[in-house]
Amino acid sequence: MRRLSSLALALLLVAPASAEAASRRLLVNGDSLAVGTERYIPRELDGWKVKQSTAVSRHAYEGADVMRSYGSSLPRVIHVSLGTNDDPNQAAGFRAAIDEVMEVAGERRCVVWTNIVRPPVAGKSYAGYNRALTRESRERDNLRVVNWARMVRRHRDWLADDGVHVSAEGYRARAEAVARHVRRCRS
Repeated sequence: MRRLSSLALALLLVAPASAEAASRRLLVNGDSLAVGTERYIPRELDGWKVKQSTAVSRHAYEGADVMRSYGSSLPRVIHVSLGTNDDPNQAAGFRAAIDEVMEVAGERRCVVWTNIVRPPVAGKSYAGYNRALTRESRERDNLRVVNWARMVRRHRDWLADDGVHVSAEGYRARAEAVARHVRRCRS
């Protein structure tokens, strides 16, 4: 009986640490901006296990499939950096991509999504995409939006000539902002 009590006590002491370790797992699911932060995010999240699935020119509609590919090993926290490569005239399609990502994530996972900065395409800005992210985050407790657009407005010097990509300083700042939001997912 005493041996059983010792075993039960040991399991109680180990279980919280295991739950804590499981909650410190992140999947980065993104496009070329996520490629730019690949080296910085793990540095910002010391003690976290970070998996990164990034590809230049990845579209928002591809995000849910990337997450599905992880099956039951999909981490509890997901950073999404998608939408920059999509047509801003297709805001309904972007909202559908958000919904699909959130459906795959489920209610118990936390999604941190950076909003979008890029010059207009065919005369249309990405403000509709950013409004969709803001609206969705108000309706979902598990969706947090990193206001990348505001950060870039304050630091125009980060921007490359294409108006999308940024300097190393910009990528570091983006990774820091993402990490702040990711750490809040634990609470």
